[in-house]
Amino acid sequence: MRWHFPDLRFYLMVGIGGGVPSDANDIRLGDVVVSLPTGTSGGVIQYEFGKTVSEGKFQHTGNLNAPPTLLLNSLTHVRAINTKNLGAALEEKISRVCEMDDRFNRPRQDEDRLFSASYEHPSHEKSCERCDTSKLVDRKPRGNEYPYVHYGIIASGDKVMKHAATRDKIGKEMGAICFEMEAAGLIHILQCLVVRGICDYSDSHKSKEWQPYATVTAAAFAKKLLEYVPRLDGLHRHQHAHGYG
Repeated sequence: MRWHFPDLRFYLMVGIGGGVPSDANDIRLGDVVVSLPTGTSGGVIQYEFGKTVSEGKFQHTGNLNAPPTLLLNSLTHVRAINTKNLGAALEEKISRVCEMDDRFNRPRQDEDRLFSASYEHPSHEKSCERCDTSKLVDRKPRGNEYPYVHYGIIASGDKVMKHAATRDKIGKEMGAICFEMEAAGLIHILQCLVVRGICDYSDSHKSKEWQPYATVTAAAFAKKLLEYVPRLDGLHRHQHAHGYG
């Protein structure tokens, strides 16, 4: 990629992932998770990579490269936007896409179902229509359908996470708020920021129903972020000369 596009300044990895809902992080389907470096992590961790240390404990050692400073500086500006104002801005971008293609429309609110971590999806059922609704987690309505944006650790591995108890265990140990499968293969080569639209809860109840909408919410955030990335002077002059801005 660098060989064919030598003037690339940064990389964004935009797609879908599974959320890690908790009391501390009220993640809902359609929300967006953005990788954010911490004191010990670059924002994305290979959760399956590590070593066994004393007392049989597993120590994760798969920390990957942090995003470039240019993107982190731009991200600081986006994070300063009020939650509802940012959600409304994303919704405006999402609506434009949905007007052109209704396959990306947001599913109904009652189709966002979070079951207790101890309740496994019946293996003989293809959907959650017959799942025990008494096992649903009671969550306070938000009052709007805007996507919320969460910033933190993204756990990346080569297997699909679809077990709620394991999800919660790794989430607690690593502080992860999202699972996905592609970032680990790229970030050790390129410095990039990872943006994921939440399409399921990384449990046995996962389905593909929210994937189209989650794809658009992630793309909308990426587009919003790009509005805060400084343009090169030469590029600005070229665009101005050709009437692009």
